[in-house]
Amino acid sequence: MLRGPLTVLVLRLGAVTLVYTLLRLLFWALNSMAFPDPSFWAFVGGVRFDLSAIAWLYLPWIVLFLINPYPNKLFGRIQFWVFMTINAITLFFQCVDLEFYKFSLKRSTADFLNMMVSGGDTINLAPAFLRDYWYIALIYVGCLTLIGWIYERVGHIGEPVERKAFQQISWRILAVVLVGLASRGGLQLMPLQVLDGAKYGGASYLPLVLNTPFTMMTSLGKPTLEERVYMDQAEADALWPVMHQYKDLPYAPFDSVSTIQRPNVVVIILESFSAVYSGRLGGGEGYIPFLDSLMGQSLNMTNAYANGRRSVDGIPAVLASMPEWMDEAFLTSPYASLPFTSIASVLGKEGYSTSFYHGGRNGTMGFDGFVRSAGFDRYVGLNEYTGPATDHDGHWGIRDLPYLQYYVAELSKEKEPFISSVFTLSSHHPYELLPEDAERFNGGTLTIHPTLRYTDNAVRQFFLSAAKMPWFANTLFVITADHTADIERTGSHSDKAIDHWVPLFYYMPSKITPAAQTKITQHIDILPTTLDLIGCSDRFFSFGHSALRNETRPYAIMASNGVYSVVSEHAQVKFDGDQVIEARTLDSTKTVDPILAAEMELYLKAAIQQYNGHLIKSQLTATPEVP
Repeated sequence: MLRGPLTVLVLRLGAVTLVYTLLRLLFWALNSMAFPDPSFWAFVGGVRFDLSAIAWLYLPWIVLFLINPYPNKLFGRIQFWVFMTINAITLFFQCVDLEFYKFSLKRSTADFLNMMVSGGDTINLAPAFLRDYWYIALIYVGCLTLIGWIYERVGHIGEPVERKAFQQISWRILAVVLVGLASRGGLQLMPLQVLDGAKYGGASYLPLVLNTPFTMMTSLGKPTLEERVYMDQAEADALWPVMHQYKDLPYAPFDSVSTIQRPNVVVIILESFSAVYSGRLGGGEGYIPFLDSLMGQSLNMTNAYANGRRSVDGIPAVLASMPEWMDEAFLTSPYASLPFTSIASVLGKEGYSTSFYHGGRNGTMGFDGFVRSAGFDRYVGLNEYTGPATDHDGHWGIRDLPYLQYYVAELSKEKEPFISSVFTLSSHHPYELLPEDAERFNGGTLTIHPTLRYTDNAVRQFFLSAAKMPWFANTLFVITADHTADIERTGSHSDKAIDHWVPLFYYMPSKITPAAQTKITQHIDILPTTLDLIGCSDRFFSFGHSALRNETRPYAIMASNGVYSVVSEHAQVKFDGDQVIEARTLDSTKTVDPILAAEMELYLKAAIQQYNGHLIKSQLTATPEVP
């Protein structure tokens, strides 16, 4: 019996389980700063998720093996290649997440597939990724080789022998039972879910416990949201209002902006800029001296947080107050086809010209479709760029310096008033600059640092050119980052949720009195804050709130792999949709005041109820005010 077909089945799938465990250890080693003190049970519990993913994903091969455990040469080759094809696909995503986790801070879900095929960036960037992450490719090939070798070796154990009908049926029944138990994660009432991983090390270690095939499998085809009702709707509206109308002027000293007749608005979104890189915000010399100087002349939000960790999440949050509080990016979700509110849709009705500029390929990450759905009149991408082909960086698109100069010239052609946004790209991996720029902006400890200096200088040159334009004095500039990336975890910013801490400031020379505001704000607050600053009195829908008013408590909210995080000035609470699974101070040195934790949970529940409910019911635009 020990040398029978059941043993072969168990050993071959056991080889896959072994590789999954080794990849979990590598995942921890490559991301150890994010998981500094994992429990032994995080690795043991992870095997449970590995077995579940393997039982489901290898089902085609399992069926073929059950049909004929002693195949002839042809059927044996078919079985082998089905087995290895499944390995090739699942291990690819496992290995990608070894490094991609640093950017997304979550195990990839099904929406990653949409990101891979949109815009053609994956194929164009493949050579750069292979060059920079060659060791991931070696790990991938090594895993496939090891599994293939074990597969062949194990095959010799189960030599065909004459067995009674009862034996042939019984081992198959036992195999089906074992596979069934593995697929559901055990004998518990409910099949294994993503959030069950928190039992083995807490919410912070959830990505370590999980594996990428499991998170992709469980999110594929799954309804993106379910309605959550934690309280009466009137209470949710009071705690986390989504309908806004600012009929009175904002608090001084910001009313000087509102009194201007229809000012222009320019939203500059910087790729991968973290507040940690700022000397003014993070301390030290920093890598963005010009932006630091501009912060000193602006309404500078020193505690601003991105709602997501990817560009595909950051752009909707900034321009449409649409956070990624679900397991799929809004852009790739079924809700993206709904009518929704954006800064362009609100100001477009007021006669504003609206445009979005990005030097990347048209179609990248679905931005072109999003901005058109958001009500922007024009999307200007790589196809529309009129500069020389040498301005292309060979990877993502047009380098920031020439593109921002192109943007200045294009803004001068816009009919005023206008609302326009530009999204930079040079500070994105693979962080390549021209040789002369690489030498000029050399320095720092991470490969991203020279590109930050380069883009900072590109923004400097943009403002030098823009200041000469007639529209400059009548323009409010909103400057932020889409998300953070490549952060040094030195412990010197333990009082911040640094994975989401971004620069954010509002600049309008001679109109906005420079001030540093420490109140917590987030990306989804940019739309209402901007409308408040320029004196827009229209009624509008927004999941965020004006940072100039006290519409709700100043909390920032993020979500990852089904776990919500709400951040206050000193604390962070994590919530799985049903209960709090972690509450800690940002520096993890003290316990959170139970009263504060309960309040943060209450406001988070109100936000979740509003978000899920309004998306499900297609209520993402302003409704008439009830008398």
